[in-house]
Amino acid sequence: MLRPVVTQIQRKMYAPEVTMQVDVIDQPYAGIKEWLTGEIGDGALLPGLARRELRKWVGDHPALADLQLIAPELATNALVHGAGAWVRMTLRPTDERERRYWRLTVVDPGLSTCVPLPHMPGPDESRGRGLWIVDALTCGCWGTDRTQAGERVVWALLPRD
Repeated sequence: MLRPVVTQIQRKMYAPEVTMQVDVIDQPYAGIKEWLTGEIGDGALLPGLARRELRKWVGDHPALADLQLIAPELATNALVHGAGAWVRMTLRPTDERERRYWRLTVVDPGLSTCVPLPHMPGPDESRGRGLWIVDALTCGCWGTDRTQAGERVVWALLPRD
């Protein structure tokens, strides 16, 4: 059973990589992280920040490599298309249909009316392949929802075993 132990919640004005953090230290590991978009600039730092958080949360778990490919894609999409003041990433263990998964979620304020869907980029486009990567790595086990507050949630499931 997951027993959360809050090890750290901090807010720093001059360190964009830490705006809010809650670490869960009992196994299986999980976490929550929120970045303020005004503190991370154009978002070029966000993929690396997301990968770093995942390593802290799951260590050398076999799913780390896939999580580190998926999370930056979802976080960057939330930043670019969500057009909000923050992006939140969470990871938690979950059991569905007698299988054990990591549930990765990325949430933004939901200001955009666009629904995240993969589209076919042109051969000369350098962007537009992220959700195809997410779809392939999760075998289609990803989706998008809205919270009651209207926030956009994009989630992905990866096997824990």
